Amino acid sequence: MKTKTKHFFIYAFFALLALTACQDETIDINSPDEQEMIQPNTALVTSMGNVTANYGDYDNVLDESSCFSLELPVTIIVGDVTFVIETIDDLEALEDVFAQYENEDDFFDFVFPLTIIFNDYTEVVIENQEQLQNFIEDCEIEDDEVIECVDFVYPISFSVFNADFNIVDTITITNDEALYNFLEDLGDDDNALIVSLNYPVTLVYANGDTVEVNSNQELSDAIEAAEADCDDDDEDCDINLEGLENALLECGFEAEFYNDGGELEDTLQLHFDESGSVTVTGDPTVVETGEWNVIETDLGYKLVIEGLETFGIANGLWLLKDCDDDQLEFEKETENGIITMKLNLDCEGNLDCNAQEIALNLKECAWWLSTDLLSPNYNGPLNFYEGGVITIGNNEELTGTWEVLVGNTGTFLILDLPGDYEVLSFDWRIVECDDDRLVLAADDNELVLEQDCETFDQVFECFGDFELLECSGPNYEAEFNLSADTIGLIDCQYAFEPSFHETLADAEAGINAIVETESYWSVAGEVYLRIQAENGNFEVFTIYLNTEDCSEGLGCLEGLDIVKCDENNDGFETFNLYEGLNELENCEVNDTVNVTYHETLADAQNNTNPLPEVTAYTNISNPQTIYVRVELLSNPSVFEVLEIGLILEDCNPSGCSEEEVDGFLVECIWNAVNYNGSDNLLNWNFDFEPNSQNVVIYTNESTIDATWTTSQSEDGVIVTFSNVSGANIQAITGEWLVVECEEDRLQLHRGDDILVLERTCE
Repeated sequence: MKTKTKHFFIYAFFALLALTACQDETIDINSPDEQEMIQPNTALVTSMGNVTANYGDYDNVLDESSCFSLELPVTIIVGDVTFVIETIDDLEALEDVFAQYENEDDFFDFVFPLTIIFNDYTEVVIENQEQLQNFIEDCEIEDDEVIECVDFVYPISFSVFNADFNIVDTITITNDEALYNFLEDLGDDDNALIVSLNYPVTLVYANGDTVEVNSNQELSDAIEAAEADCDDDDEDCDINLEGLENALLECGFEAEFYNDGGELEDTLQLHFDESGSVTVTGDPTVVETGEWNVIETDLGYKLVIEGLETFGIANGLWLLKDCDDDQLEFEKETENGIITMKLNLDCEGNLDCNAQEIALNLKECAWWLSTDLLSPNYNGPLNFYEGGVITIGNNEELTGTWEVLVGNTGTFLILDLPGDYEVLSFDWRIVECDDDRLVLAADDNELVLEQDCETFDQVFECFGDFELLECSGPNYEAEFNLSADTIGLIDCQYAFEPSFHETLADAEAGINAIVETESYWSVAGEVYLRIQAENGNFEVFTIYLNTEDCSEGLGCLEGLDIVKCDENNDGFETFNLYEGLNELENCEVNDTVNVTYHETLADAQNNTNPLPEVTAYTNISNPQTIYVRVELLSNPSVFEVLEIGLILEDCNPSGCSEEEVDGFLVECIWNAVNYNGSDNLLNWNFDFEPNSQNVVIYTNESTIDATWTTSQSEDGVIVTFSNVSGANIQAITGEWLVVECEEDRLQLHRGDDILVLERTCE
C-alpha cells in the first residue's frame, strides 16, 4: 500500500523570507488589523478547512463511505457489463442502473487497483476488495467535518508578510485542495507565516446563490449561515422548477395523504408522465388518469393535479414544503384544514416481483386474459416465447410481439397483437404482480392475465430416467440407438422438442446436442435427454448407458506405463513394449487373442502399420502412447485397444549435467563452507585444474596436490576426491553425489555426510 500527501507553497516561502534581508526596498504598509489576519487553529481557519475538505459523499453510490472519495476514472463490472466512471455525471447515470439491484448485495465488482482520497486529500492506493472494505468499516466522520453547501469562487489570494509586516509575496489559490493544504501548513511551527486574505471574496451556495464578503467576520458569518442551511432539512428544499419536474418524472411514487390531525387518510400509486398525464392506482386495483403541472408562485413551487374523480383527494394545488433524495412533501388547504401529501420514490412501482421475474414467468406457461376491451370468448391463451414472439390460442395461428420494459413511470408489458386482439396493443403498466397473476393498466383500461401451466407441463409426465444395455465392442464401447430406444417408444400426445447431451450442464443450457443419436458409441456412463415444451419450459432426464462383454478372451490384459531414466537427457531411450502389458488374475489368454502394437490409435483400430520391433523400440516423443490392439483369433473384428505409456524421467536430482559441473568447478576458486554443519574446512581453497584431474587444495600454511574426477550415474553426477592427505581435509576423500547445483554453489552428499562448496571469482 502506498500513501502520498500533497503539500503546496510553504517551502517556497522560506526562500522569499530569506530574500527580505537583502532587499533594497520593501513595501511599507500599515500593520494589518490583527482581526483580519488568517491565524492557524482559529474557528475561521477550521471553517474554511471544512468548506475546502474533499467531499466524500458524492460517490457513496459506489463506496458507501463519507470518509473518502474514489479517484476517477473508476471501472466496475455489473454482471456481463463493464462501466467506466469518468465524471460525476457518470455517477448520477449509474443510480438508474443500480436501482434494478436495490435488493441485492455485492452485485458489482471494482477493477483494482484504485485510489481513494480522504477528506484531507491524503491518497491511498487500494489493491483489492478486502483493503477497501477495511477502510469503509473504519470510517468515522463527524457531521461538521465537511461543509458541502458552500464553495469558494476561485481564484482567491493571500498576502504574505515578514516580521516587519512588509508584503513579501502574494499567493494565488485556484482550487479547494490547494487552499486546504495552504491552511493546514499555516500551523506548522517550522513554516509559520503571517498572512491575510485579500478581499473581496465570493462564495457560492448549493442553490446557486452567491454572496460577496469583505472581512474575516463576514466570511465567518457566510460559512456559518451555509452550514446551518445544510443541517436544516426540515425547513428548506434546495431545488428549482426544472429539478422538481425531473424528480417527479424519475420513477413512480407511493403517495400518502394525511389530514390536519396527522392521520393517514389514503395511500395511492402515482406515475407522472412527460406528456402531462398522471396515472393513479388505488386499492382495490382501480386505475384513473388525470393531468399534472408544476408552477412557480410567490409562496414557492406548486404541483397542480386535476381531472381525477375516484381519487379526488389527489386533486388540487400542492405547495412544496420539503424534499430529499427519495421523498417530496406537499401541502394544500381545504375546508377541513391542511392536507399533507408525501410522495415516496418507488422505482419498482411497488410490485412484488421485478422485471426479470415477470419476463421469466411469462415464458413459463400459457396465460388466459380478461378485459372489457374484448368479449369473454376472446380470452387467449397468450403464449410468450424467447425473442419477443407471442402467439394466441391453442392452435397458435396468430403471432405478435411482446416486451417487458422498465421506464420512468413503472414496469410495462408492451403488446403488439394482430387480428381481433389488436385492441390490446398498448404499453400496459403492470400494477399488480404475482407468480401466476398480472394486473395491467393502460389509460382507463385494465387487463388481467392468469397463468395456466397444465397444458405445457403435462408433457413431462411422458418421460422418466431410462436404462440402455448393449454389448461392448472396440475399446469397451457399445453402439446405442438413442432415438429408437427412447423417443421412438414414447407415445406422448403433447408437443415437445427432444435433444440428447453428453453433460448435464449442456442439457440444461440446451447446447452441444448429440448429432448421431441412432449410432452413438460410448463406454458405460450417462447421457442426458432434454425435453422442451412449446413454451420453452424443459426438464432433463438421465439415460444410463450400460455395457456388457459379449465375447470371450478379451478383457484379460491391461496396459501399463513404462518409466525409464533418460540417461543422456536427450529424450530418447529403448523400451521393451512387452513390459507394458499385464495379464490379469483368473484370465487365460493362451492362444485366444492376437496382439499387435501401433503408434497411432487409428492404426490400432484399423489394424494397419504394426510395429516390427517390440523388444527394442525407441520412443519418438516424451511422453508417448503406444496403442495395443487385442483381437480374437477366432473373430478379428472383435477387438479392444489398450494404451501403453512410455515415460522418460530426468534422473539427475541436481538438474546439472556432468559437463556443467566440470565447467563450474574449473572456473574459480572454491571453499568448503559447510561440512556436516561445521565451517572448520572453510580456510581450505580448492583450485580445480582444467584438462587434468589435479586439484590443488591449499591454505596460507599448507598445499596438497590431490585428484578429482566427475562421472554420471543413474542417481546423478558424482564428484570423486582421492589422494587427499592432510589434517581434517582428508575427510572429503570419496565419492560425492551432486544433489543441488548452481553456478556458484554445489551441495554434495556422501551417505549421511553433507559437503557444501561455494566459489569466489575475485
